[in-house]
Amino acid sequence: MQFDELANIKNWFETYTQSFLTGCTADDGPLVLKIDHTARVSENMRLLGQAAHLSEDQCHAAEAIGWFHDAGRFKQYRQYRTFNDRRSVNHAALAVKIIDDASLLASCASDERQAIRDAVRFHNAPALPKNRPEASTVYMKLIRDADKLDIWKVFADFCRNGDQPEAAIVQHLSDQPTWTDAIVNAIMEGKMARFEDMQSICDFKLLQLSWVFDLNWPESLRQARLRGDVGEIARSLPHHRTIDDVVDRVMGHLIQ
Repeated sequence: MQFDELANIKNWFETYTQSFLTGCTADDGPLVLKIDHTARVSENMRLLGQAAHLSEDQCHAAEAIGWFHDAGRFKQYRQYRTFNDRRSVNHAALAVKIIDDASLLASCASDERQAIRDAVRFHNAPALPKNRPEASTVYMKLIRDADKLDIWKVFADFCRNGDQPEAAIVQHLSDQPTWTDAIVNAIMEGKMARFEDMQSICDFKLLQLSWVFDLNWPESLRQARLRGDVGEIARSLPHHRTIDDVVDRVMGHLIQ
């Protein structure tokens, strides 16, 4: 992907997302959060892409994936008032439809177009799909890591400021200081926890901690250590021996 193609995609994103804003701060808050998140994910994609020794054109494609990956969030929120895919629509699949309907990849070669679409479509999948082209797999691994790095930042900022996340962000979960055994057990086994098992905001934080086991690139682990967001989220959890064991398991993996 050439630089001017990337610039056109960025301009499209800015125009497209502004069309969903109403001017009401309270109403627009979750969407502004997603706009800011998208910009940072695109920056993460360049950083990780360079660390993975991608070419300049490949880094442009990686950045474009960052701009595209949450494009479905805006229609999703305006129609359903939630970011919970299970209660609404798969935002990744919706993003691909939006990209296709706007012919945003018309100038790309077919293999590059497929790789970008695959990365957007599967960035939120429980696991990487098998039997995809090598380029698709590289970009999928990049966007999944880049996304996680910034979601950690968003939640760590809430923790640092002592604020509660928007209800749409925490998916209307209980704010009671309780946790689910299935999520704890997954982490202790070195696995990603499942969204379906979440019942509380505490579970959501634990699930995010479990993402350290799904990072694909050494630079992603290094960035997670440097930024300190995982530790900030961990420090916001209830003080209990079970939680302490979980945090030790996560942080041990992060610093290995």
